[in-house]
Amino acid sequence: MDELISSDVESKITAKIANAQNKLKEIVKGIKKIDLQFFDLSSDIKPRKIAALDGGGFSQDFVGLTIIPSRAAGAIFEQNKDPIWIEEDDVEILTMEDDPKNYGSLFRDLLEVKVALQLLYYKPDILFLDGSITNFAYKGIPHSLQFFLENVKDINEGSYIEKFFNLYREFIQSSYKLITECILKNVILVGVSKDSRADILMKYLYRNSKKRPPINDVSLINLLSRGKQGFTKPIEFSPEISSVRKNIWKAAEVFQEDELQSFYLSYFVLKDGALPIRVDSLVPQKDKLKEIQEAMITYHDGNGFITPAYLTHKRAHMTSDYGNRIVNIIAERVLDDSPEIFKAFMTMRRRDIIQ
Repeated sequence: MDELISSDVESKITAKIANAQNKLKEIVKGIKKIDLQFFDLSSDIKPRKIAALDGGGFSQDFVGLTIIPSRAAGAIFEQNKDPIWIEEDDVEILTMEDDPKNYGSLFRDLLEVKVALQLLYYKPDILFLDGSITNFAYKGIPHSLQFFLENVKDINEGSYIEKFFNLYREFIQSSYKLITECILKNVILVGVSKDSRADILMKYLYRNSKKRPPINDVSLINLLSRGKQGFTKPIEFSPEISSVRKNIWKAAEVFQEDELQSFYLSYFVLKDGALPIRVDSLVPQKDKLKEIQEAMITYHDGNGFITPAYLTHKRAHMTSDYGNRIVNIIAERVLDDSPEIFKAFMTMRRRDIIQ
């Protein structure tokens, strides 16, 4: 049954809109005073051997555990040749102790890195990643675990903390290997974020100010570009390194080099009116910035994004139908083997039944 919106709710909505608009108008007034260099896009089209990848997944919560099917898909794209596809599917079964949200995210990210390493075998000129490169070194550590990870030598054997740390260590070691091999093999590594909410450029522009407007980089570019295509000058930035992260890097023997702790960042608007794309690259590959700009133009899909990233995103997407089939296989096998465990842990939650 359709619910009617009462006059009381409508009046509250009207008041909230007015308050929000007044606040945003003040922000816009200050932002428009910023002198941000926005450069015209090159017209150079230079086809190259491109690698790209993306990841996808599905998650099903039961009363006592979570099942997370995951997928990573990557391909080699070369002019006048069919794409060479590499795909990895896997599944994780997690109890409540395992912190399914954070562990599942890390599990998916590791799957993508594994596919990226396989793509290097084909010696691409450029490797497009889905998302920021900074995620490799600065992947988030849940606040609930930071205390336990202060000293990795004291982690109890067999505990969830050990399980998470082992997965985290495998992820950053694999990521570190990917970055160093790209540098060694002269493969340009580019992180492309289609829906970034970062405020790195804002922080850079307001680095000498005590107060910074509460908006992100994409909103900033939307305002200052006036909807026109172009790109911002790359800036070098270094995320803050916590003591926990330093300890983990040291224990895993990764990211000890200063030049691998910083990155370049730029924003591209590839079509008039399109959303800005965040583009990250490596400091040791700073001589490749012009090639990155040319690649963004060459592989523009005509709709404000880039074709290799779009195609791998489509391939990596895991439908709910496929995810449910994996979940059902697991459920059926658990039920056949132990009805007691199935009843205790794999009963559907009420909220999923009554929707």
